[in-house]
Amino acid sequence: MIQSIDIRFDEITREKEKTPKEIERLKENLDLLSNAIEQDLSTIEELKKVRRTVERDLEAIESKFQKSKLRLNDVKSNKEYQAILKEIEEQKELIFKKEEAVIKCMEDIEIQEKECADNNGRLKESQQEFENKQDEFLQRMRDLDNEAQSLNGKRAELCQKVDKNLLERYNRLRKNLRGRVVTQVINTICQGCNLGIPPQQYNELIKGGSIQSCPNCNRIIYWEEHREV
Repeated sequence: MIQSIDIRFDEITREKEKTPKEIERLKENLDLLSNAIEQDLSTIEELKKVRRTVERDLEAIESKFQKSKLRLNDVKSNKEYQAILKEIEEQKELIFKKEEAVIKCMEDIEIQEKECADNNGRLKESQQEFENKQDEFLQRMRDLDNEAQSLNGKRAELCQKVDKNLLERYNRLRKNLRGRVVTQVINTICQGCNLGIPPQQYNELIKGGSIQSCPNCNRIIYWEEHREV
C-alpha cells in the first residue's frame, strides 16, 4: 500500500535527521574534553612557573640565612648580635613560608596532572566512541538510502495501479496532514482525528462502493467488519 511506504519514508527521514544530532553531541563532548585538557596543561605550566619562582626565592633566602649565621661570629657588640638574631629568625620564618608555598605548588601540580590524565582517558574513550558511532552512522545512512531507493521503485509501481484522481487527492492530503491519510472508521469514529462521522455516512461507508472522506479532518476513510467491537 502506498501509505505504508510513505509512512516508512517519514520514519527514514526522522531517523536521518536524528542521527547526525547524536554525532554532533559526541563531537561537542570531544571538543569540551580537548579544551579542558588544554586548560589543564596551561594551568600546570603556570603552577610550575610559580614553583620555580618560589624555589629561586627560597634559595636566595637560604643563602642570606647562611650568611647571617656566619656573621654572628664577627659581631662586636650585643646590640649587633641581637639584630642579627632577629634577622635570622625572620629569615627562618620566610624559609618556612616559602617551603610551604613550594609544597602547596607541588600538591596543586599533582592534582592538576591527575585531572589532566583523567581527562585524557575520557578523551580517548570519547574518541573511540565517536569513531564507532560515526562508522555506524555512515553505514546506517547507506542502508537507509538503499531502502529509500527500493521504496521509491515500489511506490512508482503501485502508483501506476491507482486511480489518477484518487492518487492526486491522496498526495494533496499528505502534504497537509500528519500521520495517516487513509484511515479506518471504527464504531463511527475516524481513527485519524478521533471524531465521529454522521450515522448516514457511516452506513454508506459500510455498504461500500464509494470513496468517503472524514467530514472533520478530510482523511480518506474505510471500514472493515472484523475490526468492529
